[in-house]
Amino acid sequence: MIKPIAFAAMTIGLISGSAAYAQPACGNAPVRYDIRHGAGTTFHVEAEFAATSGQFDIGWRTAEGTEDGPVDFIRSVEGRDDAGNWHAADYDGYGTWLLPEADTRAYDAVRYDILAEHDRAVWNIGKEEIAYRFDDAFYFVGSPVLVADYGWSDCTFEVTVDGPSDWTTVAAWAQREDGTYQADGLTELLRNIFVTGPGLEPRTMRIGEMDVTLLAQDELREGGPALETLLDETLGRYVDLFGSAPMDRYLVVFGEGRMNDGGAFANSFGQRVLSPLRMSEQLLWSRLLAHEALHAWIGITIRPENAFDLQWFTEGGADYLTAKTLYRSGQIDEHDLIFTIEGQVRRFLLGRISSGSIGLIEAGVEKQQNRQLVYGGGALFHLFLDAEMTARTGAGSYEAVMRQLYENSNAPYSIERLMQVLDDASGGSASEIYAFLNEPLNPNAVTERLTRIGLPTAAFGPDELLVRFAAGNCEGTREARCVPVYLAR
Repeated sequence: MIKPIAFAAMTIGLISGSAAYAQPACGNAPVRYDIRHGAGTTFHVEAEFAATSGQFDIGWRTAEGTEDGPVDFIRSVEGRDDAGNWHAADYDGYGTWLLPEADTRAYDAVRYDILAEHDRAVWNIGKEEIAYRFDDAFYFVGSPVLVADYGWSDCTFEVTVDGPSDWTTVAAWAQREDGTYQADGLTELLRNIFVTGPGLEPRTMRIGEMDVTLLAQDELREGGPALETLLDETLGRYVDLFGSAPMDRYLVVFGEGRMNDGGAFANSFGQRVLSPLRMSEQLLWSRLLAHEALHAWIGITIRPENAFDLQWFTEGGADYLTAKTLYRSGQIDEHDLIFTIEGQVRRFLLGRISSGSIGLIEAGVEKQQNRQLVYGGGALFHLFLDAEMTARTGAGSYEAVMRQLYENSNAPYSIERLMQVLDDASGGSASEIYAFLNEPLNPNAVTERLTRIGLPTAAFGPDELLVRFAAGNCEGTREARCVPVYLAR
């Protein structure tokens, strides 16, 4: 069984109804999920459907403090046959349940309980990608808590969330007039956030054609205006760059945490930041927020055909384009930009040391283990590509090819298709840069290449780096007049 890979694929929106899962008919009626708060931290879930393969899954991964990851928080999975009798499902491991005799017995519903105590586990990908207590409310991502037949990839889903009279729900799904929610397809159902409970105070603003809803925990609400300003500026620039927003609604949830971390989903992202929100740490949380927001275009819309092939491109690309956007919008200065570029170079060099000679694609299979190489290598790819294309065909050519990728994203990108588009636009530079970054560690080659593109770089070992700007006749400074044209405001 290769179930752990299924969760990684879903993380970047790749539920495709492949041969790994039987394809039950969705029928004319939607699959209906009813989520009801019970006592304390318990939620009862019941799903009704027209057909099923008999196999039900949740997004599974290990976590410290658990025996079986998110399965520790799922109780009593049962299926109802067409005669109205309930049967206990057989647990098959890795977050998979099998309904008994499903090949001969028809089922039309499943039910189970969620024990919403996920905070007692330590999730290596961050609890914002699983579930946690949100003040007195409850934050959930669909995948680890909604048991589903993965063959329902193209079904329509209707979701009802019920609780006490003083509770409200804030969700990324489209809300109907009757208060129920609709998700079009399994990815939209499972790869999104919903928060339910008392005391929620969401705020919605309009950016282009997109309604952006912000929700923050109590300790972060004072920082709301700064977060709104940052989102308004960055999202607006992303819309201008790519030509449109990839969705008409977007949910952004800020939770208090011991570290700055975030996770992007189909129509939403969750970010945890240190509380209280400190302006002295603005560079950290603004970069993270802008990075996760950018995934709506790079990672969710411009997405890979194979789950792991483009981790370096989407994560590193979000890092690079985030820094460029924040600088051009005036939200960070030249010193911050240099600091960020130094960090991206350092990440790549240290990643080459820690991950060895593996390629960028291979590194993406274990992204958390190889994150320095994935993020650093990907960021340098975009940096070098931007510089090469600008020198070859003028300012804005890099942005033009990124927009081209977005406008032709009706189908996922294979690594071959992606590189063909980039090579056509860059005269083959994309493949040359990609090959360069996949070579064994050579710090001197990296610093020399940076120097040639107007970023003279000195290194005393991979951990001590000094980057300066040297465009035009500059010798190498931090001044705005010396910023290379591909980065300049």
